[in-house]
Amino acid sequence: MHKKRIAVIDCGTNTFNLLIADRSEGGIKYILRTKRVVKLGSEGIKDRIIGEKSQQRAIDALVEYKLLTDKYAVQEIKIIGTAALRDAHNGPTLLRKIKKATGFTIKLIDGDQEAVYIYQGVRASLLLDHQCQLIMDIGGGSTEFILCSKDQIFWKKSFRLGAARLLEIFHPSDPIKRNEIKNIDLFLTKELTSLLKACEKYKPVKLIGSSGSFDTFASIILKKKEETLGRKTNYKFIISEYKSVHSQLLKSTYKERLRIPGLLRMRADMIVLATLLLTFVLRSTKIKALYLSKFALKEGVLHDSK
Repeated sequence: MHKKRIAVIDCGTNTFNLLIADRSEGGIKYILRTKRVVKLGSEGIKDRIIGEKSQQRAIDALVEYKLLTDKYAVQEIKIIGTAALRDAHNGPTLLRKIKKATGFTIKLIDGDQEAVYIYQGVRASLLLDHQCQLIMDIGGGSTEFILCSKDQIFWKKSFRLGAARLLEIFHPSDPIKRNEIKNIDLFLTKELTSLLKACEKYKPVKLIGSSGSFDTFASIILKKKEETLGRKTNYKFIISEYKSVHSQLLKSTYKERLRIPGLLRMRADMIVLATLLLTFVLRSTKIKALYLSKFALKEGVLHDSK
């Protein structure tokens, strides 16, 4: 049986994710998953600039990934760049630095292609069925929404509403104030008009959050219950438990969030904006069922490989 070892590197705004897997006629065998915090948006995402420290974190992560792909004898490497890299005025400069340091060429994709890869990844998690569902992927620079079934995409759009971008736009107090929450809700109402109209048309029955912030929401809930996801590729939230986490996050300071079991340090500054965004969508669409897909863009790129 012919086997090919493939690596996918998802160069996101907050993290660079590496996935190594063997692909054969018999299916896909996952070999390695790892991620590195880069926070490309921490030094000027609103002005479409990637700061020097962020650039160095990106280069360091990819130098490490070059060593790992060599160690695991990877035969094909697919490297995808998303919101921060495609939007930054100095993105081309960083791409040249990365090429010089690693030999890697990063393929920048637009929001539509990003949404398609996310859809393919979520479909591989076996969460989709014949009904219409809403996939939501909260990144640092953008958030993708896909209305779909397991057979087709009905509507998709990428919004420049990632958690890092929202954090830089609003600079909320610590903890966030009620009037700030109201202002963010008003902003989202305006920015997400096309999403809400599409949901009225297609009437999704559940919301599936792919990876990222949704991993954090699930991790906080499971830590309280002394449970883990283990090798599961998806998770069904109990809405009341998610609402409890939402309330806890809104009342917390940054230092308090650092002490919440299950909340990674890298997400402590942005998770409040992420939970506001998710809660706005749930409330506005009246969707009652919420799921996590552990599979996202990188799995979609892998399953798209020929």
